[in-house]
Amino acid sequence: MTAVRSWLLAVIAVSLMCAAAEALMPPGLGRRVGKLVCGLALLSAVLSPLASLDLDGGRQWLEDYLASLDGRTAELEETVNSQMKGIIEGEYAAYIVDKAAQLGLTCSARVECVRSEEGLYLPVRTEVSGALGEGERAQLVQIIGEDLGVPEPEQRYIGEEDAP
Repeated sequence: MTAVRSWLLAVIAVSLMCAAAEALMPPGLGRRVGKLVCGLALLSAVLSPLASLDLDGGRQWLEDYLASLDGRTAELEETVNSQMKGIIEGEYAAYIVDKAAQLGLTCSARVECVRSEEGLYLPVRTEVSGALGEGERAQLVQIIGEDLGVPEPEQRYIGEEDAP
Protein backbone atom coordinates (compact mmCIF):
# COMPACT_ATOMS: atom_id res chain seq x y z
CA MET A 1 0.00 0.00 0.00
CA THR A 2 2.88 2.37 0.72
CA ALA A 3 4.23 1.77 -2.78
CA VAL A 4 0.94 2.89 -4.31
CA ARG A 5 0.88 5.93 -2.02
CA SER A 6 4.42 7.01 -2.97
CA TRP A 7 3.67 6.48 -6.67
CA LEU A 8 0.54 8.59 -6.41
CA LEU A 9 2.40 11.33 -4.53
CA ALA A 10 5.12 11.36 -7.21
CA VAL A 11 2.54 11.73 -10.00
CA ILE A 12 0.80 14.56 -8.12
CA ALA A 13 4.11 16.33 -7.42
CA VAL A 14 5.19 16.15 -11.07
CA SER A 15 1.76 17.38 -12.17
CA LEU A 16 1.93 20.38 -9.84
CA MET A 17 5.49 21.15 -10.92
CA CYS A 18 4.48 21.01 -14.60
CA ALA A 19 1.44 23.23 -13.99
CA ALA A 20 3.59 25.82 -12.22
CA ALA A 21 6.28 25.70 -14.94
CA GLU A 22 3.67 26.08 -17.68
CA ALA A 23 2.19 29.14 -15.98
CA LEU A 24 5.63 30.78 -15.85
CA MET A 25 6.69 29.99 -19.45
CA PRO A 26 6.57 32.78 -22.05
CA PRO A 27 4.53 32.12 -25.20
CA GLY A 28 6.25 30.80 -28.31
CA LEU A 29 8.74 28.04 -29.01
CA GLY A 30 9.97 27.90 -25.39
CA ARG A 31 6.45 27.16 -24.14
CA ARG A 32 6.02 24.26 -26.63
CA VAL A 33 9.37 22.75 -25.64
CA GLY A 34 8.46 23.21 -21.97
CA LYS A 35 5.13 21.39 -22.48
CA LEU A 36 6.98 18.54 -24.17
CA VAL A 37 9.44 18.25 -21.28
CA CYS A 38 6.59 18.37 -18.73
CA GLY A 39 4.68 15.68 -20.64
CA LEU A 40 7.75 13.42 -20.68
CA ALA A 41 8.32 14.00 -16.94
CA LEU A 42 4.69 13.16 -16.18
CA LEU A 43 4.86 10.06 -18.39
CA SER A 44 7.99 8.84 -16.60
CA ALA A 45 6.32 9.39 -13.20
CA VAL A 46 3.24 7.43 -14.28
CA LEU A 47 5.29 4.55 -15.73
CA SER A 48 7.91 4.43 -12.94
CA PRO A 49 6.39 1.33 -11.24
CA LEU A 50 7.05 -0.67 -14.41
CA ALA A 51 10.80 -0.24 -13.90
CA SER A 52 10.66 -2.05 -10.58
CA LEU A 53 8.58 -5.03 -11.73
CA ASP A 54 9.93 -8.43 -10.71
CA LEU A 55 9.43 -10.37 -13.94
CA ASP A 56 11.17 -13.51 -12.64
CA GLY A 57 8.88 -13.56 -9.62
CA GLY A 58 5.86 -13.12 -11.88
CA ARG A 59 7.03 -15.92 -14.14
CA GLN A 60 7.57 -18.21 -11.14
CA TRP A 61 4.11 -17.36 -9.81
CA LEU A 62 2.56 -18.17 -13.18
CA GLU A 63 4.42 -21.50 -13.39
CA ASP A 64 3.30 -22.40 -9.85
CA TYR A 65 -0.26 -21.44 -10.69
CA LEU A 66 -0.29 -23.53 -13.86
CA ALA A 67 1.17 -26.52 -11.98
CA SER A 68 -1.51 -26.24 -9.30
CA LEU A 69 -4.12 -25.91 -12.04
CA ASP A 70 -2.87 -29.13 -13.67
CA GLY A 71 -3.04 -30.90 -10.30
CA ARG A 72 -6.55 -29.65 -9.66
CA THR A 73 -7.64 -30.68 -13.15
CA ALA A 74 -6.34 -34.22 -12.57
CA GLU A 75 -8.09 -34.32 -9.19
CA LEU A 76 -11.39 -33.23 -10.72
CA GLU A 77 -11.04 -35.76 -13.54
CA GLU A 78 -10.52 -38.52 -10.97
CA THR A 79 -13.60 -37.39 -9.04
CA VAL A 80 -15.73 -37.31 -12.19
CA ASN A 81 -14.46 -40.73 -13.29
CA SER A 82 -15.19 -42.21 -9.87
CA GLN A 83 -18.72 -40.83 -9.88
CA MET A 84 -19.29 -41.94 -13.45
CA LYS A 85 -18.11 -45.46 -12.58
CA GLY A 86 -20.64 -45.62 -9.72
CA ILE A 87 -23.46 -44.43 -11.97
CA ILE A 88 -22.60 -46.91 -14.71
CA GLU A 89 -22.32 -49.80 -12.25
CA GLY A 90 -25.75 -48.85 -10.92
CA GLU A 91 -27.19 -48.80 -14.44
CA TYR A 92 -25.78 -52.26 -15.21
CA ALA A 93 -27.20 -53.59 -11.91
CA ALA A 94 -30.61 -52.10 -12.74
CA TYR A 95 -30.41 -53.77 -16.16
CA ILE A 96 -29.83 -57.16 -14.53
CA VAL A 97 -32.72 -56.63 -12.10
CA ASP A 98 -34.99 -55.61 -15.01
CA LYS A 99 -34.03 -58.70 -17.01
CA ALA A 100 -34.71 -60.86 -13.96
CA ALA A 101 -38.09 -59.16 -13.51
CA GLN A 102 -38.93 -60.00 -17.13
CA LEU A 103 -38.28 -63.62 -16.19
CA GLY A 104 -40.59 -63.24 -13.17
CA LEU A 105 -37.75 -63.15 -10.64
CA THR A 106 -37.08 -60.82 -7.73
CA CYS A 107 -33.43 -60.18 -6.99
CA SER A 108 -30.82 -57.53 -6.38
CA ALA A 109 -27.59 -57.12 -8.30
CA ARG A 110 -24.18 -55.55 -7.87
CA VAL A 111 -21.79 -54.98 -10.78
CA GLU A 112 -18.08 -54.16 -10.78
CA CYS A 113 -16.72 -52.23 -13.76
CA VAL A 114 -13.22 -51.52 -15.02
CA ARG A 115 -12.21 -48.63 -17.26
CA SER A 116 -11.03 -49.73 -20.70
CA GLU A 117 -8.26 -48.10 -22.76
CA GLU A 118 -10.92 -46.19 -24.69
CA GLY A 119 -12.23 -44.71 -21.41
CA LEU A 120 -15.39 -46.82 -21.25
CA TYR A 121 -16.50 -48.57 -18.06
CA LEU A 122 -17.17 -52.22 -18.84
CA PRO A 123 -18.59 -54.80 -16.42
CA VAL A 124 -16.16 -57.51 -15.31
CA ARG A 125 -17.94 -59.09 -12.31
CA THR A 126 -21.53 -59.44 -11.16
CA GLU A 127 -23.19 -60.53 -7.96
CA VAL A 128 -26.86 -61.42 -7.96
CA SER A 129 -28.78 -62.05 -4.72
CA GLY A 130 -32.17 -63.69 -4.54
CA ALA A 131 -34.01 -66.99 -4.50
CA LEU A 132 -33.21 -68.43 -7.95
CA GLY A 133 -33.80 -71.92 -9.20
CA GLU A 134 -31.23 -73.67 -11.41
CA GLY A 135 -33.14 -72.97 -14.63
CA GLU A 136 -33.67 -69.31 -13.74
CA ARG A 137 -30.04 -68.99 -12.74
CA ALA A 138 -28.93 -70.52 -16.06
CA GLN A 139 -31.08 -68.01 -17.94
CA LEU A 140 -29.53 -65.10 -16.03
CA VAL A 141 -26.03 -66.50 -16.63
CA GLN A 142 -26.73 -66.55 -20.34
CA ILE A 143 -28.29 -63.06 -20.42
CA ILE A 144 -25.45 -61.49 -18.42
CA GLY A 145 -22.86 -63.29 -20.52
CA GLU A 146 -24.39 -62.27 -23.85
CA ASP A 147 -25.65 -58.77 -23.07
CA LEU A 148 -22.96 -57.53 -20.69
CA GLY A 149 -20.03 -59.72 -21.73
CA VAL A 150 -19.33 -61.01 -18.23
CA PRO A 151 -18.10 -64.62 -18.37
CA GLU A 152 -19.79 -67.20 -16.15
CA PRO A 153 -16.81 -67.63 -13.76
CA GLU A 154 -17.08 -63.91 -12.92
CA GLN A 155 -20.80 -64.17 -12.11
CA ARG A 156 -21.63 -64.88 -8.48
CA TYR A 157 -25.08 -65.94 -7.30
CA ILE A 158 -26.19 -65.75 -3.71
CA GLY A 159 -29.46 -67.43 -2.72
CA GLU A 160 -31.61 -65.97 0.06
CA GLU A 161 -30.51 -68.79 2.31
CA ASP A 162 -26.81 -67.97 1.59
CA ALA A 163 -27.18 -64.24 2.32
CA PRO A 164 -25.67 -63.02 5.60
